[in-house]
Amino acid sequence: MGAMNNEASEVSVTRRDFLVRAAAGGGLMVGMQLPLARLTGEALAQSVPVQSSVTAWITVGSDDLITVQIPGSEMGQGIMTGLSQIVADELRVDWSRVRARHAPVDAVHGGANASAWGRFTGGSLGIRLFSPGLRQAAANARTLLIQAAANTWSVSPSACSLVVSPTAPFVTSVVSGAKKLSYGALASAAAQLAPGANTPVGQYPAALVGASVPRVDIPDKVTGAAQFGIDVTLPGMVFASVRHAPVVGGTVSAVGTKPAGALALVKVGPVGGPSNGVAVVAATTWDAISAARSVSVNWTTPTSAAANDSVAIAARAAVLMASGTPVVALNNNWVSGLPTPAVSATYALPYLAHATMEPLNCTVRYTPASGATPPLCEVWAPTQGPDATAATAAALCPAGSTVRVVNTLLGSGFGRKYEQDYIREAVQVGLAMPGVPVKLTWSREEDFANDQYRPMALSFIAATAEPAHGRITQWRNRIVTPSIAVQRGASATAVDSSAVDGAANTPYRLSPALIEQVLHDATIPVGYWRSVGMSINTFAVESAMDELALSIGWDPIQFRLANLTDTRMMAVLNALKTLSAWGAPGKGRAQGVAIAAGFGSYMGQVAELSVNATTGAVSVYRVSTVVDCGMVINPDLIRAQIEGAVAQGIATTLYMQQTFVKGVAQATNFNRYRLIRGSEMPVVDVQIIAGQGNPIGGIGEVGIPCVAPAIANAYARLLGASARKRSLPFFPGSTLSDG
Repeated sequence: MGAMNNEASEVSVTRRDFLVRAAAGGGLMVGMQLPLARLTGEALAQSVPVQSSVTAWITVGSDDLITVQIPGSEMGQGIMTGLSQIVADELRVDWSRVRARHAPVDAVHGGANASAWGRFTGGSLGIRLFSPGLRQAAANARTLLIQAAANTWSVSPSACSLVVSPTAPFVTSVVSGAKKLSYGALASAAAQLAPGANTPVGQYPAALVGASVPRVDIPDKVTGAAQFGIDVTLPGMVFASVRHAPVVGGTVSAVGTKPAGALALVKVGPVGGPSNGVAVVAATTWDAISAARSVSVNWTTPTSAAANDSVAIAARAAVLMASGTPVVALNNNWVSGLPTPAVSATYALPYLAHATMEPLNCTVRYTPASGATPPLCEVWAPTQGPDATAATAAALCPAGSTVRVVNTLLGSGFGRKYEQDYIREAVQVGLAMPGVPVKLTWSREEDFANDQYRPMALSFIAATAEPAHGRITQWRNRIVTPSIAVQRGASATAVDSSAVDGAANTPYRLSPALIEQVLHDATIPVGYWRSVGMSINTFAVESAMDELALSIGWDPIQFRLANLTDTRMMAVLNALKTLSAWGAPGKGRAQGVAIAAGFGSYMGQVAELSVNATTGAVSVYRVSTVVDCGMVINPDLIRAQIEGAVAQGIATTLYMQQTFVKGVAQATNFNRYRLIRGSEMPVVDVQIIAGQGNPIGGIGEVGIPCVAPAIANAYARLLGASARKRSLPFFPGSTLSDG
């Protein structure tokens, strides 16, 4: 079984012989040029010395181990395993010989040339984005190994073949007697060869791709050897915690004296702007958290505080829904004067916190210049954006500093760990403690109260369908929501594709149709949350689809099929009908359906639930899922992502929300941001439609959007149309003790 290496502490990880440069011999390193600007592109195999265009590496060791250096971030989604499977198949390597690690973060292996975002992991792009280049690099490496063997035996490369063995991968030849050399024995010679044109990929039948091979990261996670950001430990390390302004947008006006026992008191905040928090450095994390809470700070409250109130935000959304100036996201033959719609409904969704399992943390060691040696800024971080992290550190450290970033494992991310606020603060604290490594950890309360939240939204849908053929005859959707893009500098007069995702690009035939986006001007910070706009808009669209089906007396699945044009989505929905035993729920239960197409994949889910007649509590018994995510790399990874999405989706549907009172976040820990319990986890049936002729689709994001509308639709079918839930969560104000 494969294993994982991760450089997350000062103790260097043994690389054995496989990183030996050509001059020293003993290893082959093949790199690839990542196609970050597009999902396909040219890949370049490079033997050492490393060329600046190379952004990720495959190494072949003289110990016959193959190490895949992963350019994305492993945060539990299985990117290390999936990409390694692709590489292993191209190299014709037994799975037991494969290792994986995060690629180094430096100018050679990524940097600003990677893309507009730099190297990042999000949008269900991990395997989609990096697999073409890694696959090509593996094929090129295979060619170099074969050529090295052919040169050794003075035969043609065509006279050589490959042997897959759990002991070691071999190149063999029957010319001049049966000969064989392992990849490790050939690595040094192969490293001397100049790579030619790209070798064609896919020359051998898949042996690992499509199989549920064991994950490369699990053994170290089981034994505790895996290094997450929170695990980083360095000699002489001290610890820091931060306390932010209690009101969104608040700033520091005055700070009291350093608490007793604290090592340092540091103001932190945006570069070039007023500080919005103070960090305390102490001997332990708990000491730092306790000291941060005790610091006397005078805060300046912004004038926007009154408007940043959940009641005020909702009232403002209603005004904007009625009279706000829209941006048209889709106009498909829309005309005025259409008949009064049969369905006219407004759906509301709250702000959501990311609530990652591993709290935000970052370790920094700043070493000042010494003689001719420039300053050194070292950063260990669980980050979805390692290049952005390097850029953040470079912008804060003295000019000419050397910046080194180690991308550790992440204890989940959901988009939150692409943000740079916790990185920036850690660097600011590290600069205040020269020569001493400092680990900054946000307390859970600071995390909840200072997030980049998933935006709230109000979505109005008016639609009509004719009963004879079940066809939608008009569809209008007006969405009021803050814009992540606008908060980050985009034009307020342009469509925010994220804000209308799942609304302006539904899988349905909609004509005439009008989709409008109205910018909500609330200044609560918003950011990318798992599936982003699709999690918002699919709830509204799929709830309205059920209401529309009811208005003409059609079965919800048949109604959807009547309005679909994409054959892949149709296949998913037909398979879902069978998998879920649609129409035959258990006694006292009801079923609800929802579908979504996005991130390169097609998803359909049926939720089956009951409602306690006394307490009103909802019990979800089963969530049946059919997914077509194109080419399947590892079925177990797909199932795991869907199961996790179902658990998260149920919690956000029934309980989760972040609210504000005059700019102060109200949910500051899991006691008021209720997860589902293990006993509440439903059976999750997953059927994967293997679209091997289609490109690889994403899976981490697309598992979320259907959960809420499927539950809402089942709830309404069980209790009647008058009981329909059009606002999430079902049970606002729920706490951990509820249930």
